Amino acid sequence: MKKSAPKPTSSRWVDFLQLWGLALALMALTIMTASWMLSRLQDPDVMPVRVVKVEGEVRYLNLRQLEEVVYAAVDGSFFSVTLAKVRAEVELLPWVDSVSIRRVWPDTLRVKVVEQQPLARWGKNALVNVRGEIFDPEPIPDFSGLALLEGETQDSVMISQEYQKIETLLDTVGLELEKVRVDARQAWRLWTRSGLELNLGRKQVMPRLSRFVRLYPGLSGEDGVRLKKIDLRYTNGFTANWEALPDIHTKGNDPAVEGKASRLAGI
Repeated sequence: MKKSAPKPTSSRWVDFLQLWGLALALMALTIMTASWMLSRLQDPDVMPVRVVKVEGEVRYLNLRQLEEVVYAAVDGSFFSVTLAKVRAEVELLPWVDSVSIRRVWPDTLRVKVVEQQPLARWGKNALVNVRGEIFDPEPIPDFSGLALLEGETQDSVMISQEYQKIETLLDTVGLELEKVRVDARQAWRLWTRSGLELNLGRKQVMPRLSRFVRLYPGLSGEDGVRLKKIDLRYTNGFTANWEALPDIHTKGNDPAVEGKASRLAGI
């Protein structure tokens, strides 16, 4: 049998170049197609975000406002929307404590919200959470059942932490806080819902309050009177003022009892 002659080297080189040219052309076509598809997927009109689903226990957050914020922050299609940007915008809403956002195929953003939990009222137009962070939603619902905290803004964390300790301590003797004021000198003054005012001063606030709580059951006073003011700024004691309870048979209070005071030492 007669053997065929091998191809010349130049012919094999031409075939190799043709194959490489075809491969490069296919690669370029693939890149162009992928680039086109990517640009199309980034177009908000091609695969827009159509649905916003809110998860989490929400009592005060305005859901319509939240959805509007999400839609306004969407800067691309379902695939290209910047979730970090949307999250940052939602976190600016006063009632939002934290938020997480994820995509749900094919056109949904799922927004999981943790709402602020108010610990107390702060000043005239704000609230404070359990971490001592101040937030000011508008309008503020009726939180008259929460205590009112007053103090310097930079002290909100410290005041909130101490308030929780004080509230727990006073609760052991059935006293409920209505108002706490801490002035610029760090002096503490408390008011209870029963009308009792406690002046704790600047130093040893908790030890002074603990002494009062220990002795409080014996300070009810005589029949027809109640504690009005306690001054705990003494090293070994405090002063107590009582006031007469209103008498349904007489108008006003008994002047003999009103303003009655005594100092208890050695406590």
